[in-house]
Amino acid sequence: MLRGVIQAPQKRVYKEAKGNRNEVQYLFSGLFLFYKTFFSSQDLTVCTFTPSCSEFGILAVKKSGVVMGGIKTMDRLTRCNGLSPEKYAIDFKEKLLIDKP
Repeated sequence: MLRGVIQAPQKRVYKEAKGNRNEVQYLFSGLFLFYKTFFSSQDLTVCTFTPSCSEFGILAVKKSGVVMGGIKTMDRLTRCNGLSPEKYAIDFKEKLLIDKP
């Protein structure tokens, strides 16, 4: 191994985006992954929740459909801050708040 050579970080595989059952889920999974790749990455890794907001959106749309999943995602985005951590369970391994769809 060469010393001083910086290795590129490994690309993360999002299991939430797999197993789409129809075109709508495929479309929304693509939109959330686009958001996560190009916009959410600007915040580095400072998300206070697990799963992250974009992963939550994918799961919510798959579980509840487009309308209710969209509403749940918008609700999650309004709560995505560190102002009320006492309302959520903590994942001590990842040191993040747990909020499942």
